[in-house]
Amino acid sequence: MEKTGNSRLKTICGLVVVAAILAYIWKDLATSQGDVGKHHITKTTPTRSLMDVVSTHTTKILEAIMIGDFDTVIKEAGAVSTMSEGMIKDFFPEGGKVGDWFKETGKNPENPADVKAVKDDFEKYMKAVADASKNIAETAKKYTIVETYKSFDAMLQKACFACHTVYRPLWPEWMKITGG
Repeated sequence: MEKTGNSRLKTICGLVVVAAILAYIWKDLATSQGDVGKHHITKTTPTRSLMDVVSTHTTKILEAIMIGDFDTVIKEAGAVSTMSEGMIKDFFPEGGKVGDWFKETGKNPENPADVKAVKDDFEKYMKAVADASKNIAETAKKYTIVETYKSFDAMLQKACFACHTVYRPLWPEWMKITGG
């Protein structure tokens, strides 16, 4: 009987120790998740939603390049190109007003000169993305991973990051440093 009592006591003590460890890990995980939230903008906006879609395609392009799946590179680059060419109409409707997303630019949506300036810049970057993604697709047809990756990197540097530097002034410091 005494052995049974000791076993129960040991089991209860063991459960208390395990519960304490799990509580500590849970608290630490919750704290670290809070830090991650400080680095990312979670508010959904039209531009954020659009960038999420573009990001999905560019991630697929990179993954396909790394495994030599050139058909997927061509398909995904084509999707980025098509999307880039159609974005202007979504953000700057013919004869319509720009949406709330325009406030992200820090310019006045009621000022036609501000709207035109942003639209011209937006068109420039979207054309750069469309042209660069077409170049990725053309390069992928040569079936060379290194050259296809160089085309992909050129799109990121000359189109994506160039635009983000201008239009994402609220980047967290770690993204500014890495150019992302």
